Amino acid sequence: MESIWFIIVITLSFYATIKALFNLLQTSKKLPPGPVSIPIITSFQWLRKSFADIEPTLRNLKTKYGPIITLSIGHRKSIFITTSNLAHQALIQNGAIFADRPPAPATSKIISSNQHNISGAAYGPLWRLLRRNLTLQILHPSKIKTFSPARKWVLDIIKESIKKESKSGQNPVLVVDHFQFGMFCLLVFMCFGEKLDEKKVREVESVQRSLLLGFSRFQILNFFPKLTKIFFKKRWEGDLADGLICFCLVFLCYCVMVVIHRNRTKITEPTRLGFKTEPRMNGDGDGARF
Repeated sequence: MESIWFIIVITLSFYATIKALFNLLQTSKKLPPGPVSIPIITSFQWLRKSFADIEPTLRNLKTKYGPIITLSIGHRKSIFITTSNLAHQALIQNGAIFADRPPAPATSKIISSNQHNISGAAYGPLWRLLRRNLTLQILHPSKIKTFSPARKWVLDIIKESIKKESKSGQNPVLVVDHFQFGMFCLLVFMCFGEKLDEKKVREVESVQRSLLLGFSRFQILNFFPKLTKIFFKKRWEGDLADGLICFCLVFLCYCVMVVIHRNRTKITEPTRLGFKTEPRMNGDGDGARF
């Protein structure tokens, strides 16, 4: 066991030395100020923190380094903007320059299908297609009435669940739990286009919750992925893969179930969405057809 850890330490030290020398040989880019970064050691310091710790950390660093801060998180540097004025200049006044997204962390690429969703896709034809589909359909003001049956259905679920628990009189009613479940019912309805019963919604919720909560265990995999795929092979090929496969299987099963249910019964409003969205790539690769 000791020999294994000795090999790991030697390997990491060798990698850090080569990486540091390589960075020195490269042309240095002028970056905003930030705390000193020590290869490997700085990365392990971030492993002890969660994403919730970033905000207070930036608040403390802002007083020392100013409104724009450079942090070394993992194997690349990240630049944070801490004021609304600078954020407006970057995202609004210079939106075309900052429109693209950086490559996602290794584990995020898996859950986002290699950045093929609206929140992770790179700026280009795919992102514009997804945005157009979202703004012209789901989020468009003219579609608000279309979702009114679904909103009423979710509101009834929340009211009935609160009444049921309050009548028992055993414990105080945790209203937040009922609101969270109600919102998840709405998300499931928007995803599948069907009103699933409580048991099925709970199954989807349980699988997704387990997958999302489990990502904190896989945070270490995002730091130097080439090395972690060797030293943490079980997490890559075992736990992470199992959680993702379970999530995909549940999602696929309910998609098949919805298709079969729709083919057997001619379902109309309000059990189905009032519009049909079929994004298609045009010949020029940019645009959507509905």
